[in-house]
Amino acid sequence: MDSKIIFGTGGVRGIMGDSDGFLNLKIIRRVTHGLAKVILASDAPKSVGVAYDTRRNSYEFAQEVCRVLSAFDIKVYYFAQPMPTPILSHAIQMMDLGWGVCITASHNPQEYNGYKVYDKYGVQLTDKMAKTVADSINSLCDNEKIHDENQNLIRQFSSDILDNYFNQIIDYIGSEQPGCDFKFIYSALHGAGANAVPEIFKRLGYRPVSIQQEADSAFGGLKTPNPEEPVVYEKALFEAEKSDVKLIIATDPDCDRVGVMVKTSPGFELLNGNQIGALLIDYIASHVKGALPGDTVVSTIVSGQLGEFVTKDYGMEFVRLLTGFKYIGEYIVNLPENNKFFFGYEESFGFLAGNGAKDKDAVIASALIVKMAAYYDSIGMTLLDKWFELSEKHGYCLETLHSFNVTPDKQKELMAKLRSGELFSDDEAVRFEDYKDGLNGLPSADVIKLYFGNADTVTGYKKWAAIRPSGTEPKLKVYVGVCDKTYDAATEALEMISSKILRELRMT
Repeated sequence: MDSKIIFGTGGVRGIMGDSDGFLNLKIIRRVTHGLAKVILASDAPKSVGVAYDTRRNSYEFAQEVCRVLSAFDIKVYYFAQPMPTPILSHAIQMMDLGWGVCITASHNPQEYNGYKVYDKYGVQLTDKMAKTVADSINSLCDNEKIHDENQNLIRQFSSDILDNYFNQIIDYIGSEQPGCDFKFIYSALHGAGANAVPEIFKRLGYRPVSIQQEADSAFGGLKTPNPEEPVVYEKALFEAEKSDVKLIIATDPDCDRVGVMVKTSPGFELLNGNQIGALLIDYIASHVKGALPGDTVVSTIVSGQLGEFVTKDYGMEFVRLLTGFKYIGEYIVNLPENNKFFFGYEESFGFLAGNGAKDKDAVIASALIVKMAAYYDSIGMTLLDKWFELSEKHGYCLETLHSFNVTPDKQKELMAKLRSGELFSDDEAVRFEDYKDGLNGLPSADVIKLYFGNADTVTGYKKWAAIRPSGTEPKLKVYVGVCDKTYDAATEALEMISSKILRELRMT
């Protein structure tokens, strides 16, 4: 396959174009051909669910996937409209399908598209199986023929899939909602969330002000339709001035991430993924389903500490995995009998609760966030007020993410300097953890984590940073986190460590 378009642990993602080095029908056909050979050789059912988002060419790419798979006598089911990625994960499980393919580039800029593959559990392929698919693709001969499609094997998913999915969410959350007159805005950012999130709000009795619902491959002109970025809330904030709302929710194009802005006296404030994760853990444990010994919260090595403190305060187990929700999904599937999945989250706005999907799910997360916000509003609090309450109890955990456009060669150079000890060489207070060869029972990953000073032996407070190349974009990501007894002390420590790291990396 083209060296610029590589099938990796996240599938394929690249800029679209007709020539070599770009994502196009030729690449989609070749990837699907290689995947078909893996499917035929596997023990999993020879059936595939196919979904797609609102990006340019997503529908056409999805149809090509269906055509190629059917040519190999593989049964295919597809959605008739753009559909959130987590609903595909749910559909695979509900229909006992063997595989899934979703055409999406998640929150990447509009010129990108991508190809995600799921296994029979509704989990994105992890390293070993992703390599098997990549090897199959790369082993194809250029002149290898594909037979004509078999239309008899291509069918639409029935509406029962969505009804079952929504019913599972309602069963989990409960049909009686506090504060159904709670005022908030929901933005689909012109993505697939428009075909699911408003419906779950309707079934739960909420009536949001809905904006940016129309499918638009340009995402209304947004450079990057990522709910982590404050700029995507510009239209929502304009609408909020007219509507007197208290909360803004936005989902990304494939509706697996959700962002939240909370109204405060100075104006709306964007919560980060660590704050949302900790709030949801506490709310689910105290108001939705309770917490039992053996209940397990799963997160990542780059997520903050507050969620861990809240989890353990309820007597539950907290597990950290590598970045990538596929690892969380895989862990859930393989949980020991005595353990039960409680909640999963990544700092990058990905959250999962319930049993409907095995991937991050912005549909159920949006429903939980609104119910949580409405409840706290009914007792005179905001989500930010609750975060401060949790922080007073467990410590002020603050985090920041610095993301830099860096070429792959420069990424390798910086990671090599870190591993050589060339950086931070004069600082004895820095402890390194290198995941290159695997660490703490986790697979190999190009991640280095740094700890500054000694952890507080009583509270477990740490000051840390993690550095890794992005798996889906030409970026170097630098995560920084601290925890301290007061907000001011934590703010000062976060600024100090961030400045130190960026100076060492020559990013300032």
